Amino acid sequence: MEIDINQKTISIGDKYSIFIDGQQEYFASLKLFTLLPEISLFKANTTEPVLVIEKKFMPFKASFNITIPHLGILEFTTTSVWKSQFQCINGKDTYGIYANKGTKFSIYKNDVQVAYWNHEAVSWFDGDNYRIYADSDCNKELMIAFCLILDNFENNDRGKGALNIDVGNIAWGLKKFDESWQPK
Repeated sequence: MEIDINQKTISIGDKYSIFIDGQQEYFASLKLFTLLPEISLFKANTTEPVLVIEKKFMPFKASFNITIPHLGILEFTTTSVWKSQFQCINGKDTYGIYANKGTKFSIYKNDVQVAYWNHEAVSWFDGDNYRIYADSDCNKELMIAFCLILDNFENNDRGKGALNIDVGNIAWGLKKFDESWQPK
């Protein structure tokens, strides 16, 4: 499965168009006039969010709640600041999200890779663009949520100029990207 997330940065907030295998299935928007960022994810042509992402106040660490109606609240947190590693637990499943060198992040479910995304290094005017490659049976809404969270956490101050350049992660200790991994 291929998920494309295209951010549109506007003066009063961010909006995202989200395509699954070339068809727009979702959109997301940043709620206006809140103290801490709140992002809602919607299925196309609906007004009820399928999930809501709320940032919690935690300096230097990612700390977000993902509220999914009829399921509850999942907590997304930083597990290692130095290695840019994150975690989200959904029932018996533990998701590990790892920064790789460059502009990639890998997603593991119970220590088995299920997805990765690549962030465009250069963007003009509009905002950031992400392409997620994921196993066909994985929870696409959670994959989207993880990407939107890290876009907000790591890139919230970027994307406001005509030309935006992101060299990605260059720190030591990052998880090595598995070049042989392919989605199922």
